[in-house]
Amino acid sequence: MTRRVAIVVSLALGAAACTGTSDAPKTQAAQENPTGTAATLARVLDGDSIEVESDGRLLEVRLIGINAPEGDECFGDRSRRALLDVLTDAELELVAGTDAESDRYGRLLRYVYANGENVNGRMLAEGNAVTLQGDHRYAREFVAIGDAAANGAYGMWAPDACGPPPPPGATIVDVEFNPPGPDDERLDAESVTIGNESTTTLDLSGWTLRDESSQNRYVFGAFALAQGDRVTVRSGCGTDTARVLHWCADRSVWSNGGDTVILQGPNGNVVDRWTYRGDG
Repeated sequence: MTRRVAIVVSLALGAAACTGTSDAPKTQAAQENPTGTAATLARVLDGDSIEVESDGRLLEVRLIGINAPEGDECFGDRSRRALLDVLTDAELELVAGTDAESDRYGRLLRYVYANGENVNGRMLAEGNAVTLQGDHRYAREFVAIGDAAANGAYGMWAPDACGPPPPPGATIVDVEFNPPGPDDERLDAESVTIGNESTTTLDLSGWTLRDESSQNRYVFGAFALAQGDRVTVRSGCGTDTARVLHWCADRSVWSNGGDTVILQGPNGNVVDRWTYRGDG
């Protein structure tokens, strides 16, 4: 497995700074003349879910294809404020983009358009959310938009997004997301390997390894990675050593259909990421 090369896309980019969201590139991706349901904003719950009034009903809507940081995570509050800013006083349109009408929590799955702009794509372009891979109309476009934002260090992808960054050098060097056999029976073989490419020992205590969802998080205990060494984090249970740590997850962590592996420092700053698609 090799690190995915960023996809070059036409996003109608404007001038942009490398940190923050107000100057990040705006996207015209997924732009069509949407035909959906008109709605009025009731409130913004977080960076990827809202409540709207439509046809006399109050509806909770989950934005398709994106996952914003949780409120208590790095960039969570700023992501919510960014969504609030773009939706306030805008004419909203809810557009279906997947066969599933709603998620397991009963929230409508929709693209949200504000004054004709695809807000899902904008949140990705400004670095306010992670691409959540799945089967929807603009899945490939959203991967490309997310890659461009991360490579440009916009929003949550800025090295100092949530305070001083940790010392550099920690790098994701390998991801084994689909070992042979049934996924949930081979957790010992599913893994992520992290290397230290710096000239000093790195203290990874309190760092986080996560996927693009909101559920899977591994927080490092007291652990130091020497110069030039590697450590493999296996999804299954076992005895930790200087070279192998164990997530002890109760199910497969890394999606075979595509995922983003994210390594964050103790303040939540993104140190490295590795995006893959299930088709390679």
